[in-house]
Amino acid sequence: MRDGLRFAVYGLQLGLSAKSKGRRWLLFAALLMGFSAFSQDIHFSQFFTNPLILNPAQTGYYDGNYRVGFNFKAQWPWAIANTTYNYHTESPYVDFSFGEKKIKSGWMGIGFNFLNDETGDGRLSYRRFSASYAYHQAFDKDHKYILSAGVVASYVIRSVDFSKLYFNDQWVEDMGFNKTLNPGEPFKRESFGMFDLGAGLNFGAQVHEQVKLDFGFSLLHINRPKDSFYDDGERLGFRYQATGAVAYNINERISLTVNGYYGYEKKASEIMIGALVGYGFYKMKTSRSDNTLYFGLYYRIKDALSPVAGYQFKKTRLLLSYDVTFSQLFLPGKANGGPEISLVHVGSWTREFNGKKVYCPRF
Repeated sequence: MRDGLRFAVYGLQLGLSAKSKGRRWLLFAALLMGFSAFSQDIHFSQFFTNPLILNPAQTGYYDGNYRVGFNFKAQWPWAIANTTYNYHTESPYVDFSFGEKKIKSGWMGIGFNFLNDETGDGRLSYRRFSASYAYHQAFDKDHKYILSAGVVASYVIRSVDFSKLYFNDQWVEDMGFNKTLNPGEPFKRESFGMFDLGAGLNFGAQVHEQVKLDFGFSLLHINRPKDSFYDDGERLGFRYQATGAVAYNINERISLTVNGYYGYEKKASEIMIGALVGYGFYKMKTSRSDNTLYFGLYYRIKDALSPVAGYQFKKTRLLLSYDVTFSQLFLPGKANGGPEISLVHVGSWTREFNGKKVYCPRF
């Protein structure tokens, strides 16, 4: 049993023993802890804004020399009284694209990503440092069709403060919890580290001047590292991830991107689909709008709706979204799935990039 689920069981047991108000709070806390700990690999609604987490094959997959990004997500703010920041995730990243002048028909990418996730009163934390590499091979001189392959190596540090948690053996009838009592649990450590490996493929196709397709598949936890605060030999399961996107440039000003994500690990799955519309409202003496407004809507199956809005100036884009939960956590979580922010900038070492990587259509 995963540690997060084990904590959830303890919380549920406590909830059944507690008074009515305490029962609801403990049940909610248990559900949150079990859910968040079980899904600590990734839970961004704006999954398309952090490609290094999704698939190492997307490292360096853009028209430029470097890309810098940052994602932030807070989950279930205000669900518990006087708390707004109990469940949060941050992920900065940077990747570089190089080698197109020597390889001619392709190029390479190297990237670095950090993921921090903290959950609940026990500060169950997950910190992951990753380095990824990808090779991109074009099949035509215009780079309309590109196959990419990538690998990623990560070091993960997990920790928890057991002294801040309550357990069933510490419950005293008609008195409440007595934390001086032995929790009766076989804890072996409050923190540990592990190495993690992953790989992926991505295929991009400019099938029309106005239509581009992208499909990717990645496999994480290839080495299945041990992942437990106990000596029970518990290992991570293989994590399968698939992404797909269709980008349609309707005209010079309006664009539409429809994309989706599927993740599966140990019988737990996540599916998210949605669309983003961009409108360029001002043009300088270039072939593209320098200012673009974005609006969209994404849907996580059986969990939440996430409206999105944002703005892009040249090659810097800011997106804001908010998860509106309608799953079993709708009432205890007060529908607050939480806000999310992403900021991405793509740049080049020179003023004018030569544009010889990803095909750029011209109207």
